[in-house]
Amino acid sequence: MFQLSIIIRTKNEEDFIGKTLFSVFHQKGDYPFEVIIIDSGSTDRTLDIAGTYEVKILNISQEEFTYGYALNYGIRESAGKIICLLSAHCIPADEQWLSEMIKPITNGTAHATYGRQIPVKGVNPFEEVSLNKHFPETDIKDGRVPFSNANCAFIRKMWEKVHFDETLTSWEDYLWYMLLKDTCTFKYCPEAVVSHTHPFSFSSIVQRRYNDGRAFRIMKDKYGIDVFEDLYQGVSAKIGMFIKDMISHVRFFRKNGYKKYILLIPVIRIYSYFTYWKGFKSVS
Repeated sequence: MFQLSIIIRTKNEEDFIGKTLFSVFHQKGDYPFEVIIIDSGSTDRTLDIAGTYEVKILNISQEEFTYGYALNYGIRESAGKIICLLSAHCIPADEQWLSEMIKPITNGTAHATYGRQIPVKGVNPFEEVSLNKHFPETDIKDGRVPFSNANCAFIRKMWEKVHFDETLTSWEDYLWYMLLKDTCTFKYCPEAVVSHTHPFSFSSIVQRRYNDGRAFRIMKDKYGIDVFEDLYQGVSAKIGMFIKDMISHVRFFRKNGYKKYILLIPVIRIYSYFTYWKGFKSVS
């Protein structure tokens, strides 16, 4: 049996999958691992590139895809005692990425780990703000991202106890954390670094926020977890959060030479909250 299974979700990732797999297969360590690709309908060269490596490719249709379904399917078809999840466009930064990720698990100090995500500078300034906030260089504070399955590892027994929810449109990793945090130890590993950036697109930002709204509503109705109310109780707290969010974006853009984006900040952030609310209200 493999000690470790690395599961990578893909769809039209020809620009990244080769770099990601090259880095994965050049990791240093003496543990056997398998790599499983879960593809949800790529129409570019993603699978051709992946096929040049020793990987197991599983296909699901675009219609049946959710993050939770893809992950559950991949894990179900895997053999590892330790599961590592990696987004196709998350490129490990060095040859120690995997060993740093699983170290707390193998030495018995954690059941699950998640690593640092570094944005590619200049590609998406809005995402840079988020990733720098939630995945710092040294340690992580309490916040909305206590776990991320874009770059993580955990013992298989956790998944056998709680599968990823297949109905959520996003935030399935946050819900998984919430359901397991009282019985399992999660650890942030800033040394397990990947680069992770989505190109700036107004339409993709809007779609993600809409999906977030739907996911938050499902979590509230199905599990009694109200993310915003748990973090920001009351109207004044929510207003304070919005103001702080706007200020942090302005400061970051000024400091990093993104002044041309400053006027977009209120448009992007206000419309993001608006579409989040539309998504939240869309669930009957």
